[in-house]
Order: sequence, then C-alpha cells, then structure tokens
Amino acid sequence: MAERIYKRGSTWWGWYYDASGRRITQSTKCHDRRAAEAVVREWERAAADPAHAAAHKATVSDALKRFLADRINKGRAEGTLSSYRVKVGHVLRIFGGDTRLATINARGVDGYVDRRLQEGACRNTILKELVVLRGTLKVAKRRGEYPGDIAAVMPDGFATDHKPRERFLTGDEAKQLLGELAPDRSARVAFMLATGARWGESERAKRADIDTVRGIVRLRGTKTASAARAVPIVGASHDLLAHTEMHAEGTDGLLFRPWGNCRRDIHDAGTRIQQRNIAAHLQAIGGDWDDLTKQEQRALESRFAFAPVSPNDLRRTYATWLRQHGAEPHLIGVALGHRDSRMAERVYGRMPIESLSKALAERVGDCSVFVANTCGTERPEQQMRQPDQQNSPLKPVPRDRIELPTRGFSIPLHEVAGARKQRWIEVFRKVV
Repeated sequence: MAERIYKRGSTWWGWYYDASGRRITQSTKCHDRRAAEAVVREWERAAADPAHAAAHKATVSDALKRFLADRINKGRAEGTLSSYRVKVGHVLRIFGGDTRLATINARGVDGYVDRRLQEGACRNTILKELVVLRGTLKVAKRRGEYPGDIAAVMPDGFATDHKPRERFLTGDEAKQLLGELAPDRSARVAFMLATGARWGESERAKRADIDTVRGIVRLRGTKTASAARAVPIVGASHDLLAHTEMHAEGTDGLLFRPWGNCRRDIHDAGTRIQQRNIAAHLQAIGGDWDDLTKQEQRALESRFAFAPVSPNDLRRTYATWLRQHGAEPHLIGVALGHRDSRMAERVYGRMPIESLSKALAERVGDCSVFVANTCGTERPEQQMRQPDQQNSPLKPVPRDRIELPTRGFSIPLHEVAGARKQRWIEVFRKVV
C-alpha cells in the first residue's frame, strides 16, 4: 500500500485503477497515514465490485427520493403521497441527507425512535415513519444499494398507543348541531353526514355533484385510488341533502364557502348546545343554576355534555348509521371509498351495543334455556320451558329413538322416568 499513497503538505493522496483500467488519483482528505490507506483500499474495492460501489455511494437523501418515485410509479393517490412526503421529511432530518445508506443499522433506527419519542411524537406517527424507512430500504435493497438485513435492522413488533375513536352523532345530536351552526357550515355538516365524505372531498364538492334524479352524489376524492366515487342517496340522506342544497352558500361553482377552523366552531356549537339543554332541564324542574352546589353543577355538565366532534367523526356517523340499519361492512366500505371492508369493521362501521343487542335478539328469538342438574352440587334441576306452539317461531324437533336430535331436545326431562331419566341427564351433561 506504501506505493499507492503519498503526501502533499499535511494531506495524504492516493491512486487506484477503475474498472476500465484508468488510473485515478485523488485526495483521501486524511492527515493520518493509516486512515488514508483504509480510504484507498475502499476505493479499490468499490472499483472491483460495482454492487459494493453502489452501496458505498448511496445516500439517505437519494434513497428517499427513489422511494417516493417508486410509490408514484405504483399509482399511489396524491393524498397518500402527501403523507409520505411528511414522513420522509422526518427521516431525512434525523438521519441526515448525506449519510451513507449502508451505515443505517439497528442502533441507528433505535436512536431514531428514541429521538422522536423525546420530541413528543405519538407512537402511531412513529410507526408510519418506520413504514416509510422500511420501504426505502426495500427499494434500495432491490437496486443493490443497501447491503444490510432489513429484518434485523427494523424494530420487531413496535407497539403503538393508537386507539380508534368511537365518537358518532345520534340523530338528536345531529339535529341540534345543524340548528346551532351558521347556514353554510350547517349545510356542509349535513352533506358529510349524508355521504360519508372526507373533509377534502367536501371542500371540492360542487352543487352539480348532487343528482337527486339518479339518486347519487359524486364525491371528488383523491386520497386513494377508490376515493373518487358516487354514493347512493338512501334513508336520512334525502333530508340531509335537501338541507344542504337549501343552505349551502358556495361560489365559483363550489358547494360550500371556505371554513377555517371547523373543530373550534363545532366545539363552540357543542358548548352552546350543552348550556341550552342544562337551562331547559332546570326550567323544567324549577331549579336555578346558582342554587346548585359545585358537585351538582358538575353532574349536570357531565349529563348534558356534547362530546367534541371532528370532521372524521361525521364520516364515522354516516357509517355507523348504515351499520345500525343492518348494512354489511363490505357495502359500507364501498360507500366510504375503501378497497375492502377491514377499515369499516375496525373503525368506521362498528355496531353500537344497542344495535348489536337488537340484531342478535331478532336472530335468536325467544328460545329456551336448558339447565341440567349437576351431580354433587346443590344447584336444582330446572325443567325446560314448554314451547308455545302458537307464538314461538321455533318448532319442536320430532322424537328421535336412535340418536340425539341435531337441533336440541324435544322431550322434557321431567317426562322421562327411572333409568331413562338418568341416562338422558348424563347424555345432556356431555352435550352441554
């Protein structure tokens, strides 16, 4: 190696031959001899192995740009790409754009997570940034620009603190909110309740998008490939869209006027609704707010509280109302512009417990409960209720003298005597 390096002033220079056999001379930018020798050896290795050279030269900045280009080529929607760009910005800021991609290892990724937690980022946001980092490394790996083991570098089972919101408006809450907001804003809320539109879709909505003749509303979605869609006008959507067309005040072809801080305005409307409901309650019982104790005042505020509502809660309300009326998740997913029913099942179309109880009761009906006597306990034996032949939709199963009926018992236990009774009880205990 001695003949490959030489000194100019205080800096060591070196030379090597590239793949074409051409001699390349350049500065190692090192003042230490051993460090300069290591640099020249790295040059020689890169010249002999193109794959190693690609991994040696690739930077974090270049890799993130190629990741975004890859997602654009795959047809990701603009809304998704916009989210990717935000996450890419954090990865670029912390790792540094000029950092060699090959130097990213498990310790570096753990350090990234620790720093983001110190900055106050929620774990769900960090998870999305790790998804971008993983995708970046996968694109680089395919191109031969990342030599590491991605599975060993990325965290395994990174837990998040994300819990999907469950807030949705009842019919009475929706009526009160629409009556409390200014006309154009009330019209926009009604539009989102009627269609399940995202906030951006409501901003791009036009009056011509509501086609009452065909019974559909066109939504100009851009977040995903299936976001641009038409939804049918069903149920309460008829009245809500009539309210929208009557009160919308948009100009230049748009259905609504701009709305700056919608969360604040809806929250203020909810506070006014709460105060008005408390006043109506006190008037009904002949009470006065000033005569109440602090504890009684807090109890009334809690009783008549109008929980905060976000634009996405309006979209969830649309899905929940459909679910309450028995719409299947895969149909709700299509109406919301999702690719499948998973999001509707997990977040938007969850059935409230009251609706679930009603739906199960309708399917189960007024069926009997069998309780067999348990030997060795003091629990008494309960007899099976005789089915009502006139009112019950369940018909008794015909007697079966060979094997147990497949749909339950048709012979009450108290009618079986002696040894046969004991045998039936033992068989029943096995079945139960």
